[in-house]
Amino acid sequence: MSEDTSAYLHVTIQLVRGKSEVFVAAMSEMAPVLEDYGWHLVVALTPLVGRLGAVYHVWRVSSADGVVSAMDRVRSHADAKRWHAAFAESILDEVVQLVRPTAYSRTP
Repeated sequence: MSEDTSAYLHVTIQLVRGKSEVFVAAMSEMAPVLEDYGWHLVVALTPLVGRLGAVYHVWRVSSADGVVSAMDRVRSHADAKRWHAAFAESILDEVVQLVRPTAYSRTP
């Protein structure tokens, strides 16, 4: 197992049909802000085959406390209300899980 002590956020997002451009535009602005607060977007994926309109993110974060801290800071960002409105329009469902690598994982 890797000595990586980071935690990861696995985020599953189901978008509203026809609203992916709204989501992508807002997330493209918000992701660098989260990275400024210590998060690292390991990968953002959409399926070629499978559940249409799904988006999957894996973020590396320093700790569970870092998640709460970064989200509080993002909520106070000057563009937060606009991002929130875009996400309210484009996200049907979201599941966020704080996870850690397994013993057999080759962490990114």
